[in-house]
Formats: sequence, structure tokens, C-alpha cells
Amino acid sequence: IVLGMTSYLYLTVSFVQMLKASTPVMIVIFLRLFQIEFPTHEILLSVMLISTGVVMSSYGEINFSIIGVSVMLCGQVAEALRLVFTQKLLKNLKFSVLESLCFITPAASMWVFLVALVVEFPKMDIATLKLVRENFHWFIIGGFLAIGVNIINSVVIKFTSSLMMKLLATARNASLVIFNVIFMAEAVMAVQFCGYTISLGGFLLYNYFRQKKN
Repeated sequence: IVLGMTSYLYLTVSFVQMLKASTPVMIVIFLRLFQIEFPTHEILLSVMLISTGVVMSSYGEINFSIIGVSVMLCGQVAEALRLVFTQKLLKNLKFSVLESLCFITPAASMWVFLVALVVEFPKMDIATLKLVRENFHWFIIGGFLAIGVNIINSVVIKFTSSLMMKLLATARNASLVIFNVIFMAEAVMAVQFCGYTISLGGFLLYNYFRQKKN
């Protein structure tokens, strides 16, 4: 989370989305490396197709920064590892959703706190604390929503896989854009529309090959 958010300070949104396209590929590699799951060549092909579509759909201004790229890639590796190890806890070791969160949440909270201790706390003053106090209810609501998102993600991973969880988000975004272009007359570049279409087609292929494998 920390690395992913930091990357937006150095890179454009389009370039960040291009880099995020590598996450499903990383998940496939880590699943094989740690012998958690062995995706077929057809599934790997569909994942590459989705990633290619995301890169095309993110076509636009690219503001390259070595710091931003390094931070973002480290964040993607961390996210891929988190999803893969969450799958191992839920499916291979037969943990329940709440049991897995009891292991993952404290570790994630510790790292966020350590980074905030170094980066955020030195900049805080009385005005900052007053702002937090005045908007305390929004922080509480945001915290509960974050817990809900983590629970939903864990449920999806438990009943499908870490790769499916990541690809669902990609397919959702592609479907939304295609819907807006067709029915809401939203303007996008031709290469971007092709990219979203390829991503959605790759997701459909992934589901077909996964059903065939099962």
C-alpha cells in the first residue's frame, strides 16, 4: 500500500497502470515458484493477453522517473507475494478467512506504522492533530471499509485464486470503460478501446481455460 501510493508522487496515472499490468504475471511466476499452483500454458497466455491490453489502454503521457518506477515495481512484487501467500494460507493450509486476517493484518499495520513514523510523524503539528480530530468519524468509516475490502478479497481468493482476484479488477475496469463508450458516448482513443477489448477478451479466455483445466 505504502509503495503503491508513493509511486503516484513520481509517475503519471497512465504509467502506473502500465506497470500494474505486470502484477498478474508476477502472481503466475510466484505461484509456480512456491509450488502453490501450476497454471497451464493456456492460462499464462491469457494473462499475458490481459496485461498487454492494460498497457495499450494506458497509452498516453509517460513521465519516467527511476525512483517512481523502482518504488512501483517493489510495490507490485510485495502485492503479488501478499496475494500468493494469502492463497497458501486459505487454500493449501485450510485457514478460515478470519484466521488468515489475524496473521496478515498485524504485519501490514506494523509496516504502515513504521513508514508513517519516519515520513509522516515529523511533519505533524497541532493543526494536523486538529484536522484529524475534526474528521475522526471519516477515519473510522475508512478503517471499517478497509476491513470489509480485505475480507471480501480473502473470500474471493479462498473460493477462486489470487490470480482470479487480481484479474477480476482488470476485467471490471475494462467492462466499465467499454460500457461507457458504447452507451454513454464517452470519448477514448482507438488504441485505448482496443486495449480494453483485448483485456476483456483475455479475461474470458482465462475463465474458459480455467474451467477446462478443472
